[in-house]
This record gives sequence, C-alpha cells and structure tokens, in this order.
Amino acid sequence: MDRLLSRLRGPELVAHFQWRCGLRPLPGAELAGRRLPETGERTTRVSAAGSWREQGRTESNGALSGTVVVMYIGQASKDVLRWPRPPSPPVIKLEVRVDAEYGMPSTHAMAATAIPFTFLLATMNRYKYPFPFELGLLIAVTICTLVSLSRIYTGMHTVLDVLCGIAITAVLVTVSYPFWDAIETFQMKNHFAPVLALTLSFLLSINYPELDHWSTARGDTTNIASAGGGAALATWINYQWGLIPEPLSTPPYEMPSVTPELLGRMVARFTIGIVIVFFARQAIKSLALAFVCRLAGVSPSDQEARKMLWVEVPYKYITYSCLGVVGLALCPAVHRYLSL
Repeated sequence: MDRLLSRLRGPELVAHFQWRCGLRPLPGAELAGRRLPETGERTTRVSAAGSWREQGRTESNGALSGTVVVMYIGQASKDVLRWPRPPSPPVIKLEVRVDAEYGMPSTHAMAATAIPFTFLLATMNRYKYPFPFELGLLIAVTICTLVSLSRIYTGMHTVLDVLCGIAITAVLVTVSYPFWDAIETFQMKNHFAPVLALTLSFLLSINYPELDHWSTARGDTTNIASAGGGAALATWINYQWGLIPEPLSTPPYEMPSVTPELLGRMVARFTIGIVIVFFARQAIKSLALAFVCRLAGVSPSDQEARKMLWVEVPYKYITYSCLGVVGLALCPAVHRYLSL
C-alpha cells in the first residue's frame, strides 16, 4: 500500500500522462523550475500537439464557484497538509498563477465532482427529464473525469491529489444529501438564517489556516465563502418578500419545451445578468477596498498591503457577499421587471 501511495503521489505518472498527451519539453526546459529573479514568476516552454509555444501568465486559475463547503474544505486542507505540487522537471507546468499554492487535494477535482452530481441529485426527483437518469449520470461522470484529467495534464496535481479530491467530495455529498431539504427550508424561513450565514462565512474566511507564504488560496477561499453567504441572504430575501413563486403542482414538474422564444429569453437574462454583476463588482470592489484600507491605514494602491490578513479578507468578503445578493436577488428582480 505504501508503494502504491508513493507512486500515485510521485511526479512520474504525471509526466508519463503528459508525454502520452503530446507534451514535450523543449531545449532549455531546464529553466522550467527556476524562479526568475526580476519577477518571481516561473516560465515553462512546451510543445503541445506538435506546435511550439511559450507559457505565459494566466489571468485566472479557473477557480470554480461550485459548492461552498466542499471548496472551503479543499482549500483549507491544502494549507494544513502543505503537500507540494508535482516538481518541474520532470513535470511540465502549464499554469503559473496558482503554482505557489499547495496541491493536496485538487479543488478542481472536488468542484468537478460536487457541481454535476449535486445538480443531478437535487433535480432528479423534482423535474421530468426528457432523458433517462443513466444519461445524466454519464454526463456527470464525464465532466468529473475530464476536469480531473486536465489537472494532471497541466502538471498542477498528482494522481493522488485528484483521487483524494474526488473521494472527499463523494463522502461530503453522501453524508449531507439527506439534510439538503432541511437546510434549504432553514435558509428560506428562519429569521436568523442570513445572520448565521454571513457570520459563519466571515469567521471561516478570517480564520483560514495560517499561510507560511502568501498565495491566492486565502483570497480565493474568501471569495467562495462570502459569495455563499451572500447567496444564502438572497435566498432568504426572495422567500420572505414573496419573490419565489409557489408551485402550482407537486413534483416532478414538467420541463418547458425548448423554443426560439425561450432561447431568446435565456440569452437576454444571461446577458443582462452578466452586465449587472460586472459593473456591480467594479463599483463594490473599489468602495470596499478604499473603505478597508482607510480603516487599516494603508494605501489601496499598495499591493503588499492588500495581502495583509485584515485587508485582503474583509474587502473580498464585502465584495463577494454583496455580489451573492446582486446575482441571486437583484438580477432576478430586474428580469421580472423586464418580463423575462
């Protein structure tokens, strides 16, 4: 068992998988694991599917918004266990931004397991799908598999990181599933639910495991936890203000027919929602950052100051908890006003 775990945790399987997928190190690839003194960033040069390219900095680590509890446990586990990502060489690194984070478990694998399977479980008895349950299960398995393999392909996780991420999520979903209806009812009807959700999300963020070096992990986790708290508040607002229509029948409900009119309304709702969230984020982030930096006595333009615990967490918490309300309460209200 020790040999098996050691092999699953080792970089050789990752490098072999990349090789089979067509990734090849270029001459001079010995620089891949070295940190550039001017920028502190890593570079990786690779050949993928026969084409030559140089890996640059990415704008996003593709962190998914997925299930809040699952993502928090995954992110916090990384900074508790502190298992490094696969070394380069022999692994070829295709990402830069999150390379400073630890690797165990893979939160992408956790999100790719949580999102499709919780969606399937939450809707399978509520709606009459035009396809059998087995097809939905196959789609969920396919999404989970492709995302998990992509984390190995990019050289960001070992096989053990990915398998543990899937296993942890499977346990969490299985254990929590019987309580989903009770939690939803509590969120909508209990007057203390929004206070509890917002307080808990802030405490989880501010008490995130102490970092031995700064990375995007704490900030990303705060984004997820605070958005979840804001979403819980929005759910409570929608129910208490009578904005959630009561069903006219009992489940399972009929799925609406896909028509050009329905598709047009979907596109309109999506476009309007994205525009509202985009401008709301810009405004709320600027105001929250200025407010928190003023309280902390630092300049909002000071990038190092923005990494401080009592600056980074509060301003991200304010921003994304507000966006949770904007996305789940304000946007639907605008859609209703526009008869969409």
